[in-house]
Amino acid sequence: MGATLDDVDESVGALRRTLLTISPIVLAALAALVWFVVGRTLRPVEEANRRQRQFVADASHELRSPLTRIRTELEIDLAHPDRAELAATHRTVLADAIALQALVEDLLHLARSDAGTTALRRDPVDLDDIVLTEVQRVRPSVTVAFDVAGLSGAQVLGDTDQLRRVVRNLLENAVRHARSTVTVEVREEPGEALLAVTDDGPGIPASERERVFERFTRLDDARSARAGGTGLGLAITREIVQRHDGAVAVDPAVGTGTRMVVRLPRAG
Repeated sequence: MGATLDDVDESVGALRRTLLTISPIVLAALAALVWFVVGRTLRPVEEANRRQRQFVADASHELRSPLTRIRTELEIDLAHPDRAELAATHRTVLADAIALQALVEDLLHLARSDAGTTALRRDPVDLDDIVLTEVQRVRPSVTVAFDVAGLSGAQVLGDTDQLRRVVRNLLENAVRHARSTVTVEVREEPGEALLAVTDDGPGIPASERERVFERFTRLDDARSARAGGTGLGLAITREIVQRHDGAVAVDPAVGTGTRMVVRLPRAG
């Protein structure tokens, strides 16, 4: 039996009422979905921007500190030439210039890494040879002893210069905190090479063992950059190790001092 005009009007009215009821719900649901998707999309961008702003602020502060010290030393000597101790000023300015150069080099490394412009070679590298070379380089200029009895052959695939930087950063960090001895181990384990650098210093609290690998981190905020390094060494170390498909961490099993452990895939 065919529908009458009244039936059609009633159906259209019912449909209109239904749409008027459902449309706000649908629109609200769509709005919530769009907000969720856009929020998830923008969150990494906002976090990246926040980290970049923080990095620039931290870098500016770290660069300003040695420049301020240099300017202050020179201004005092110029204002009181009769009391100036030029040899002491020269030593202070030179130390700050060296620290400034190290900081700039670290900043350039991180900037190139963040931009993805750092080339990574994959050559066979004898990790134990790098360690011995770096220990011999550092040993004459420090008072701590080095224990290298735990060195054995270990070969990885990687960039010699960047892996040398990893070893250098770990050794310099250990020397800064050691009371008397820095112990270095290199050995091959199933599928990987292990590099461990241990100092007999005060150690790192469990709550800070991850934070030490963040940029511009110094556990003792009262320490000067001259005494405590740039605050970028361990961050650069982790970045290089991860680019070599490895991992670096603070060994939680060490009771006294700090043991930094790097694990890298073995060559072959």
